[in-house]
Amino acid sequence: MSGLRSLLQISDGGGGNVNFDQFYVYNTNKTAHNNGGCCCLWTVPTGVKWFAVELWGGGGSGAGSCCCMQGWPGGSGSYARKFVTGLSGTGGEQYTLCAAGSTVCSQQKCSGCSGNPSFVSISGGAVQVCASGGGQGFTRCQFSQGCAYTGCPNMQCGSWTGTMGICGQTGGAKGSSFCAVSSWGVMPSAPFTNGGNRITRHYCFHEQGCYAGGFAHWPGGGGASATSHSTRAGCGAPGAGGLITIYYPVVTE
Repeated sequence: MSGLRSLLQISDGGGGNVNFDQFYVYNTNKTAHNNGGCCCLWTVPTGVKWFAVELWGGGGSGAGSCCCMQGWPGGSGSYARKFVTGLSGTGGEQYTLCAAGSTVCSQQKCSGCSGNPSFVSISGGAVQVCASGGGQGFTRCQFSQGCAYTGCPNMQCGSWTGTMGICGQTGGAKGSSFCAVSSWGVMPSAPFTNGGNRITRHYCFHEQGCYAGGFAHWPGGGGASATSHSTRAGCGAPGAGGLITIYYPVVTE
């Protein structure tokens, strides 16, 4: 992951030693489609005057296919972090933490589903930090053989709010003017997750998205689109869910 914990200050400025506690919010059923994400209400402990949060939005799903369609995978979720300061120190402040759920396995030909966002908000109030979900995957008729089109070249997309953030990437793909065996998709992983860009199987197969590229990289990875070379239909793979990590100092005298 991003190693935000290693960037946090290790002194409270008053000579105390600071130990960090941390916890994670996410749906543990990482490989399930439409898992619903995970939301909770966090009450700030006594003595905490600030905390740090980093989060990842969910990935977009690949598109479904039929009738000689191929294309590119869904995009990855965005990343954001923020230091929330100015807390009372007496505890009791409450924040709603919602980590994005995975998407459905899209049956729609031509386009998949956009990923879901992750966010932290004051309970009943304004959003403090959020990271958008990844973009849709797409399929097109004869994508892999009609020309040398290179698809969507992993451009940044999405949005975030917070102290610092990085947008996710769209899915990518390589077309070919020759045979579909020379074509494939590129499944992007979310920023700071060490997943990189994963290559799908080549497009000379009739494949459901989950078989073409496996499960999307968690958290926030984009799902592969289905491929078809006949009237056979296929579903796009779901985008992975999101993650929230909270760090807060525990000061000891």
